[in-house]
Amino acid sequence: MPVTWSVRGVERETRDALEQAARQLGKTLGQYLNDEVRQFALGQAELEAASSAEQVRVLKEQVQHLRELVENLAALLGTRPEAPAQPPRT
Repeated sequence: MPVTWSVRGVERETRDALEQAARQLGKTLGQYLNDEVRQFALGQAELEAASSAEQVRVLKEQVQHLRELVENLAALLGTRPEAPAQPPRT
C-alpha cells in the first residue's frame, strides 16, 4: 500500500496542470508523478555513473524530456512557453 505524503510549496496552478496532464494519460496524480520523477531520478543516477561523453548524452536526454513536459503543461494551460535561450555549444 502506498504511503500518503504531501509536498509543500507547490503552487496551485502547478498542481492543477499536473493533475490535468495525469488525467489525459489516464493516470492518477500519484502515478504520473511516480513515473516522471522516477524517470528523472534514474537519469540523474545514470549521469553520476557515466563518463563525460555519456554525461552529455544523458543531460541532453533529460533536457529534452523536461522540455516536452513543459510544452505539454503549457498546452494544457493554453499558453505557449517562452522560447528558450540557445543552449551553449558543446
